[in-house]
Order: sequence, then structure tokens, then C-alpha cells
Amino acid sequence: MTRLPFSTRLSTGASVLVLAFSGCVTSPRTAQRPEAVPDAPSRWTAPAATTSNAPENKAVSDDWLLRLGDPRLPDLVEQALARNHDLRALAASLESTRAASIIAGADRLPQIGVGLDAARFQNAVKTAPGEAVGAIAQSRQLGANVRWEIDLWGKLRDRGQAALADLEAAEADFAGARLSLAAGVAKAWFRTSTSRLQLQLAEETVRNFEATADLVRSRFEAGIGTSLELRLALANAASAAALLEQRRQELDSAVRTLETLLGRYPANMLATIDALPELQVTVPAGIPSEVLQRRPDLVAAERRLAAADARTREARKARLPSLSLTGSGGTASNDLDDLLDADFEVWSIAAGLAQPLIQGGRLRAAADRNAALAERAHADYLSAVLEAFREVESALAAEHLLRRREENLREFAEQSAGAERLAQDEYEAGLSDIVTVLESQRRALDARSSYLLIREQRLRNRVDLHLALGGDFGAGGATNSAPPAVDLASHDAPTLSAALIRRP
Repeated sequence: MTRLPFSTRLSTGASVLVLAFSGCVTSPRTAQRPEAVPDAPSRWTAPAATTSNAPENKAVSDDWLLRLGDPRLPDLVEQALARNHDLRALAASLESTRAASIIAGADRLPQIGVGLDAARFQNAVKTAPGEAVGAIAQSRQLGANVRWEIDLWGKLRDRGQAALADLEAAEADFAGARLSLAAGVAKAWFRTSTSRLQLQLAEETVRNFEATADLVRSRFEAGIGTSLELRLALANAASAAALLEQRRQELDSAVRTLETLLGRYPANMLATIDALPELQVTVPAGIPSEVLQRRPDLVAAERRLAAADARTREARKARLPSLSLTGSGGTASNDLDDLLDADFEVWSIAAGLAQPLIQGGRLRAAADRNAALAERAHADYLSAVLEAFREVESALAAEHLLRRREENLREFAEQSAGAERLAQDEYEAGLSDIVTVLESQRRALDARSSYLLIREQRLRNRVDLHLALGGDFGAGGATNSAPPAVDLASHDAPTLSAALIRRP
């Protein structure tokens, strides 16, 4: 029967031992902590969640970008995901964490290496008293060596579980960053639209105030009006002109901020629109317990808690004995041709049991340190869960209150516009003074501006609500390359090609 070389037999044996003693590293869970998750009510308590037109029992929306009612948003988000440099930096950090988890998991497997050694040396051979002859010799050795720490107590398994939990936390952080970027783009887009509308309102106001000032001037020159009336009208016109410049600055800043989020040079060249979408009345909010699994930040916090628990177990087991197996084998010969001949086989195998005795308290302190870090991670997780519940409840309550404010401000704007027209007509007919006209114009300006702001605030709160609920914003895969530039002024159809916060 043909004998296999020792190196082959050694590798085969190591593979068998790997299958026999090493199991799959699975991510730890925090089920061993019964208090890990705080009690949650069966339904949300905010007013918007308790009204008949808010179906909180329905599943949380996973297409909230489209539910916002602006078809341009998906393309903007895709551009940001492909070009935003902060997201790219986080993706690189995720890959680093992924590599670290592989390194940690490798400790459970045998370390196998092969080597070829060659030496040439001279021996002194005594031929007579006081005389010696040098003999030159050479040797060559081909072999494999194996070292394996047997995971008797599961210490290495705990280390691998901690590294895997770290990776899952990093993946959740990355998903959360993508979600936050999408929300930031949506808010910045609404900011630019509002700024554009505010600029148009300011331009219209300047024209109206200047027309009023011209009317007062003509009446003053005709001897009908007074110098005080003219100065008040001119002051109003100057104030409107200053407001116009302020609105131009606000639009410029909003556009440059959005361009930066999109990974573009902030050149104020992005086409914007002068419209805000109309929101749907209700948002499916699900139930509170679903937030624990949906929100990436809570998933990341729970995974960090699991990693801390695993490291605590590893630190405690470091005080127990460790068993290591080492082995080497191969062939050794003076002739290179004999290195592949099994007759020149050499081998060794050994086992070592080590028990730490005196470490100056290092191992106990390490265990205490990791236990304290685990308690901190537990507290951080509980705090994050409560904060998540607060964010959802606050956003749901704001939905109700902001909608009522918008209704009131819409009425305020309509009545103020009517009062402005009536005051203008009465002034021209000589039935009212200029002070009433100017006051009605300022009130109408404030009302329309406030109405625009509340509409934007409702949109921003809706985005915050979807974030708080952990809703996704797409149904396909991630964008891997930058899409072509989009003409936002003429683009109508959304082109979502990927689910944008799925795991990479």
C-alpha cells in the first residue's frame, strides 16, 4: 500500500479535527437578559395614533419617499447614496470591521504552515592529537507544522461571537447612515422649495409695496396725502427690499447645502422647483414593539450589547486552563532528490496545557472591566429604546398638532389677503388711511410666509416620523455607481432601482 507523505496526512488530520471540534460561530443574542427590553404598550398613545383616521395597526411604510408625494426625491437620494463622501467613508469603515471579524474567527482554526529549510555547515573531525580536518556538510528539510488551541471552554467562540456582533452593529450603523442621508436629502429638498416660494413671495411683496409707495407719492404730490404717509410707505418698501435680499441668501444657502449632500460642488447650479407636495392624511405606524427590530440604531445598540456580553464571557474564561496541540512533519535529507521520499520522513507531535497562576490581578481586572462595559452597553440600549419611543410619540403628536396649525394658518392667510385687498380699495376710495393699508400688507406677508413654513415643517416632521418608525425608503438594490445628472425642472417619473438601506 502506498504511504502518503506525512505533510499530507497531517493536513488531512487537521481538517478532520476542525470538523470535529469547531462549530459555526453564530451571533449572540441578549435573551439571557430578561430586562434587556423595556416594557412597551400595545399601541401608540399620541393623539394622532388614537384617532379613527390613523390606522396604527397597519405595517410601517417601506416606501415613504414616494409617499411624500414628490417624484423627484428618489433620484436625488440615489445620487446622494452614490456620491456622498461621508457615506463612502462609513462604507470603508464597515469593510474594516468585516475584516476584523474574519481575523477574530480565525483563532478557532488550526494554524498550518509549510516550509523548506536548507543549511550548509562545516564540522571539525579530529584525525590525530592536536590535528583536525574540516568536513563540509549540508542538509535540507521540507515539512509542515500545525498549531491549534483547543477551545475547551468556548473562549475563542465567545471572541468570534463578539466580533460578529460588532460587524452586525456596523452594518446596522451603515444602514442607519443611508436612511439618515435619504432623510437629509428630502429635508434639504423641501428647504430649497420653500426658499424658492419665499423668494417669490418676497418679490411679489416688493412690487406691491413699491406700487403702494408710488400711489402715496402721487397723492402727496397732488396735495391729498401727508409727508408721514409717504415716509411710512417708503419705509415699508425698503423693508420689503431688505427681506428680498434675505430670501435670496436663504435660497442660495439651501441649494448649496443640498448640492453638498449630493456629493456635488456647491456651485448653486442645481435646478429647484417652487412647489411643495401635499401630504397624505395618515401614516401606518405599526405597534411599538416593532420599532425594536426596524430601527437600525436600536439594532446596532442591541448588537453592541451582545458583543459586550460575549467579551465578558471571554474575559472570565481567560483564567481557565488552555490546551494547545502542535505538530510538525516532513522529510529531511542531504540530497534534494530525497525530500519527496517518504523513507526520509521526520515528525513530531506535542500537547501543552497551560494554567495562568499569578498575573498581578490582570485577568480579574480584565473580566471586571468587560463586565462594566457590558452594563454600560445595556444601559445605553435601554436609553436608546426609550428615546426611540419618545421620538415616535412626539412625531405622531406633532402630526396632529401641525395639521391643525396648518389649517389655522391657511385661514389666517386667506383672511389677511382679503383684508389687504379691502384696505387697498377703501384707501383708493378715500374711506381709509394709509396706515391701515400698510398694516394689512404686512399682516398678509406674515400670514403667507408662516403658511409656507408650516407646510415645510409638516413635511420635515413626516420625514422624522418615518425615521423614528424605522421605515425603509425603497424596494430594490443599492446604487453602486453615480447615475447621470437629472434635470429636476423637467423630470417627472421616479426611477428607484434599489432598496437603499438593505445590508450590503
